[in-house]
Amino acid sequence: MNEPSDKLAEKLLGPLGVRRAANPVETLAACTRLAQNQSMPLRARLALVVALSCQSFNQSMARASTEPVLPVTSNLVIASKAQATTVSPQSTFSQSIIPSRSTEASQPIVATTNASTQVQQQSTMQRSTLAKSAALECQRKFHRAQESVDIRVVAPSDHGQLTIQVLDTDGKSLGDLGVTPGIVDVHALVPAIDDLAKSAWIQLFQDGKPVGSPIVLEPLRSPPSVRTMRAQRKGSNDPYTRIVGWGDRLLDPTDQEVMAASSQWIASEPIVLSGFRTEPDVDAMVMTDAGPIRIAFTPDAAPATVRNFVTLAEQGFYNNTIFHRIVPMNRDGQPFVIQGGDPTGTGDGGPGWNLALEPSDLPHDLGVVGMARGDDPNSAGSQFYIALSRSGTARLDGQYCAFGYVVSGRDALKKIADSNIADSATGRPSNAPNIQQVMIIPAPPRIPGENRRAQRIQPEAIIIPDTTTSPQTR
Repeated sequence: MNEPSDKLAEKLLGPLGVRRAANPVETLAACTRLAQNQSMPLRARLALVVALSCQSFNQSMARASTEPVLPVTSNLVIASKAQATTVSPQSTFSQSIIPSRSTEASQPIVATTNASTQVQQQSTMQRSTLAKSAALECQRKFHRAQESVDIRVVAPSDHGQLTIQVLDTDGKSLGDLGVTPGIVDVHALVPAIDDLAKSAWIQLFQDGKPVGSPIVLEPLRSPPSVRTMRAQRKGSNDPYTRIVGWGDRLLDPTDQEVMAASSQWIASEPIVLSGFRTEPDVDAMVMTDAGPIRIAFTPDAAPATVRNFVTLAEQGFYNNTIFHRIVPMNRDGQPFVIQGGDPTGTGDGGPGWNLALEPSDLPHDLGVVGMARGDDPNSAGSQFYIALSRSGTARLDGQYCAFGYVVSGRDALKKIADSNIADSATGRPSNAPNIQQVMIIPAPPRIPGENRRAQRIQPEAIIIPDTTTSPQTR
């Protein structure tokens, strides 16, 4: 064989068990029988088409056009001089493979197939076959407005009746539909998602029971402008930046000073829907030397803040850090916070970037998790706190971004809050509790009619011992 195309043909056909015969009809017949084999992998079929397109094969077919051959009935149909190309009804693209120029007249061989779709379907079917239970997977993360919001349904062969529901924060269903394993466009089947003002959850059900972690469906809407004023901290002369509103919405419409100032505000930019983001719903397991603490997130209240924390945790940022600030009582004798997430352990460190403040609607209470920051509203980074009471942290509502809540680990939280304090002014503990690791784990299924926030640990779970110290609080 002198032609490069001959060598390519032999290289491709060799692994398929086909050897070039002296009679080109015999070679074509062997290839035809392979093409009729429906169990042949897609990659092998495509290799067969490429091999058949090589020059010497094309010339052999031309010379053998007057000899009888076996009929071709496969989805891969060879277009010769005397036969037009036929394609599968599922085809979505055509690739024309042009042989090298020859002294003999020859026609290009056209292989028409929906390779991308077939590979995608085969991948889904393989996962379904291997799946031990039904589940949802993200087909991709970003979906533009008016485009499909595709998710993948995976289930074993013996699955029951499958449905999905889109649930809001309170567990109210925004729409439901029956599904089968494969790709599902939630946007087309539940148009109500266009009206979402905040994240919802796509939950899979099997025979009426929720199964697997849901997928968070986040509408990508531009955030409103944060409105601030300079104010004086209660009980001191320390000035600070006070959050008074978001866009055109005032946190306290009865505040006359804020009402007067709002008339001078520049109008907010319009809030538009750019599309949707889909991600698996997750929890965080904070492994401390006092025991594990499990945190559930609120992407419906602060999606960017949740994503920031999850990203840092997945990259190991919080591993082997400490709770550097513990304030068991504020100056009014109310349980306040424990604080960690600083890689330097000093209270001044961070990830190297600042995070924009989000208008979270999650009220502070025992077990609520928020982002610590400086006076600049957009100065949060990696440091987080866990509230120890409603009475001690209610004033943080609207001023700091709460993005999660503790659902288990009350004993560990109490033990950390009970730590001996070396410096009451800063809340520095004598022996700082250690965060060994923060693991991101799948969240449990969402239950229709239930708001998971109700699973937050209850106030009576922790009783902070009385103390005579009154540490300075932020």
